[in-house]
Amino acid sequence: MRRGEVKERLIAAARYPGQEVDALAQLVQSLRPTAAELAAGEHARLQELLTLLEADVEVRRGLSAYLGRLLNGVGFHRTLTDAGLANGGFWTELRQRVGYKVLPPQPDPRTSDHVLVNVFFREQDAKWVAELPDALCLRLLQLLELDTVGPAAEHRANELLFAAQVLGLRIAGMAFEPDVLRMVPEQEHLRNPFLLLAEDLDEHILLMRAAGTGAPSDHLLGLLAQCRAVIDQAYGNARDHGMGMRVNQTLMRMQRLLERLEVVLAILAEAERAPAVAQVTLLKQLVKYSAGSTNVSGYLNASTQVMAREVMGHTGRKGEHYITTTRSEYGAMFRSALGGGALVALACLLKALASKADVSPFGHAVLYSLNYAWAFIGIYLLHLTLATKQPAMTASTIAAALDQGRTSADPVGYSALADLVARVWRSQFVAFVGNVLMAFPVAMVIGLGWNALFGPELLHHKAPKLLSELDPLRSLAVPHAALAGVFLFLSGLIAGSVANNTIHLRIPQRIEAHPVLKLVLSEARRKRLAGFYERHASGIISNFWFAVFMGSVGVVGGFFGLPLDIRHITFAAGNLALGMVGVGPSISGWTIAICVLGIGLIGLFNFLVSFGLSLVLALRSRGLGIRTVVPMLRAILVHFRQAPLQFFFPPRG
Repeated sequence: MRRGEVKERLIAAARYPGQEVDALAQLVQSLRPTAAELAAGEHARLQELLTLLEADVEVRRGLSAYLGRLLNGVGFHRTLTDAGLANGGFWTELRQRVGYKVLPPQPDPRTSDHVLVNVFFREQDAKWVAELPDALCLRLLQLLELDTVGPAAEHRANELLFAAQVLGLRIAGMAFEPDVLRMVPEQEHLRNPFLLLAEDLDEHILLMRAAGTGAPSDHLLGLLAQCRAVIDQAYGNARDHGMGMRVNQTLMRMQRLLERLEVVLAILAEAERAPAVAQVTLLKQLVKYSAGSTNVSGYLNASTQVMAREVMGHTGRKGEHYITTTRSEYGAMFRSALGGGALVALACLLKALASKADVSPFGHAVLYSLNYAWAFIGIYLLHLTLATKQPAMTASTIAAALDQGRTSADPVGYSALADLVARVWRSQFVAFVGNVLMAFPVAMVIGLGWNALFGPELLHHKAPKLLSELDPLRSLAVPHAALAGVFLFLSGLIAGSVANNTIHLRIPQRIEAHPVLKLVLSEARRKRLAGFYERHASGIISNFWFAVFMGSVGVVGGFFGLPLDIRHITFAAGNLALGMVGVGPSISGWTIAICVLGIGLIGLFNFLVSFGLSLVLALRSRGLGIRTVVPMLRAILVHFRQAPLQFFFPPRG
């Protein structure tokens, strides 16, 4: 801060003859703390302002007169009821927040929104204003002689009462929207606490207008608590009813409206006991709501956390099937991975054939995607295993265990979690081994058979490219493997989202009761069709989109001039076999060794990226920070030192 800046801006505001906000904005700019001052909790600038006001009566009176011209009679109820609360869905409010961040609105000059938008226009303003000591703020109000009684106080009370009434009506209306009642069908009656809240609030406001009492009754406070409980109940029912983005936004908006109603009622009650304190609280809340209306990251976190938890929850329930515990489960995983490797080997040859087709780049993307799709969906429907599909599924299971163990600061408290990670790791290890051990020889046999039947031209021409793509030193094999991990993560999200929507939209029940299907299918067949959709829709759809991602990324990259492609460990093993068949006996041992190294690195990055992204999202969906992983890593390290073989093979018994 430039020396004397507060004094200079203070004198300018005190001598300002008009009632525009510019002078106040300049004064607040001189009071706004730096990041270091904010972190240290320093209030030297406000202290300097108070000292200057105490020392100069003329300046004090001038600033008081200016603020009187600027603020007296200004309506502020819209800030309490509307600021940061777009009347729409997720995308509507997101667009509004981004738009306001780039180009702030200019509300009616006779409203508090106009003053706040032009004075407290930075998001961090809400933080430093909220941290200002009440004692200093009260001293400032006293020096400026801002009225706490009389017409100004009556105006503030009327604005607060009107805001409370509007908030109550909005909350009650939203509580009876169909999407909300679907989440809590037991609340669809005349004794709904939201309906009772609106009625009790009207009586409370009438009492305040007539008698001037401000303290809300115990019954009114109890109804507020009941309304909060209903919202919590709606979120708790998400496992059984699913959770759509629209209803999530509605419930979140109801929570925010309830919080504001409680703040307004508290200020009204405080105004009766300590008017000046209530005035300070009101000013801080107005700044908080206005400055927070451009906060994009906080809004995204709050809006998507519940949806992420539901999606990851459905994903995690599927992921439990990919974690082996006993030796029999370990053996079953190995056998299913062998089957998955066999299908992938065939898909490798079909992709080589598709690459020779005389079609457009878009046609190649379609052919590649369909080739991946039949392989992935076939593996899924035949209950086989494709390596790296598990991490996106199992990360949510690990996050749930971490959520249960986060109260323990001792790594021993995470012993169960460490055992779970060991089971996930060895399950992934055996899937890798099974896929590779089958994909390589099957692809070798298929390649030799193709050469015998149709000649060696196809594989001979494809071999240099197939082998060079596996070289981690002279190709982009590792980045392409990481990109495949991203697509694996996205496919896991799609699976969870489809499962969530299947429940929330009641699709199986709608299939079973479809009036047209009733004309052509018996009840038993409709039930089987609905059951098939309920069990397999998420898996089929997510695998299809994973195939589209994998098959089209190279074409999309070529369109934009980017070297984009994917590498998957199982396909890499099959391609190595086809490349060796194409080159023949002349292939060098170094080439084979470097390709084997590439396959190992491809599998590692497939796993690390897909699992890492899924774990971060799973942690975030449970409100857990990255620091929470530290005790987990310690426990895993202890477990690995004690029983390293358990990370690769199941223990006896």
